[in-house]
Amino acid sequence: MMVRAFKISSLALFSVALAASASWAHEAWILTPREIEALAEAPIPALFLSQMWLLVAAALSAGVALAALSAEDRFGAEIDARLRPLASSAVEIGPTILRISTGLMLGLAALGGLPRHGVEPWTTPTFLVPDMALNLVPGWDILAPVQFALALFLILGLAVRLCGAVLVALSVLGLAIFGAGFVAYAPHFAAPGIMLMLAGSGAAAVDRLLGTDALFRPGPEVQQAAWRATQILVGAGFIYLAVAYKLFQPTLIIAILDHGNVPTLGLPLPVVALLMTSVEITAGALLVMGRLVRPMAALLIGAMTFLAVVLGETPLFHANLYGVMVFYLMVGERFPRGVQITPRMREAM
Repeated sequence: MMVRAFKISSLALFSVALAASASWAHEAWILTPREIEALAEAPIPALFLSQMWLLVAAALSAGVALAALSAEDRFGAEIDARLRPLASSAVEIGPTILRISTGLMLGLAALGGLPRHGVEPWTTPTFLVPDMALNLVPGWDILAPVQFALALFLILGLAVRLCGAVLVALSVLGLAIFGAGFVAYAPHFAAPGIMLMLAGSGAAAVDRLLGTDALFRPGPEVQQAAWRATQILVGAGFIYLAVAYKLFQPTLIIAILDHGNVPTLGLPLPVVALLMTSVEITAGALLVMGRLVRPMAALLIGAMTFLAVVLGETPLFHANLYGVMVFYLMVGERFPRGVQITPRMREAM
């Protein structure tokens, strides 16, 4: 019963996230290049130049993190035991959500359906993310049909482990094609690729119909190492984004908060921006440590959905991260070891 309730609630949450209209958005997707250039020359708020207030923010974040880690040490084993059925069902539900959400994002990017602000939809195919337009790199137009084919395979659930490997390869290729600008995005696409390689297709997949889902399934030791690698990649990605786009360029996030009329509860916008930066760095650091994975996943889903609603941007910009976080929410720190889905388990789900 608990597994069934979680399945319904997680799918409902995912549906609401997609129906809402941004997420923990990258500033370069919401602001135009001209706006970014102007904001880059604007003076940095004094709050972000004050060593004292930065140390205060760091100390508060560390205190909150230590308290949460202490609570996990005390209650974590009991909570994991109670949620073990969710981890078992995750081998069916998690990959299904992840491959479909990532496939939708890739397909729309290939068709120009996820452009950055100021670009007409369906006119400019992009590489994985809105600000990596393929027309910026002559000779690489072939990546649009490659992305679309990969999207179809993922949505259908065909050769999913191979698709995961291709997604990892595309993440590395993006670094070679677009250079340092792609560092912000590569970890958040490599991680779901690795997750699909180790978890397979999940439910409602062609691989299941063909009986090929078990092909190239890694052993338990490899699964655990790969699962930890995804946490490190995702966490490091959030830390990089927080430092590069919020801590060093706070005028960008402040402009987004101002344009979106984000509720601040009376706090000045620089304070809100610093709080967001602290939360993102703390969440990323805990994921890198492999601690509090489920709470951090829930926190990030909530933050992404909140910003999606208040900024009026499509959460499909970060559909890959929604899929990753739902998977983390179900599985937690360690991938289910040696789980085999039986007909009775399917009936229970």
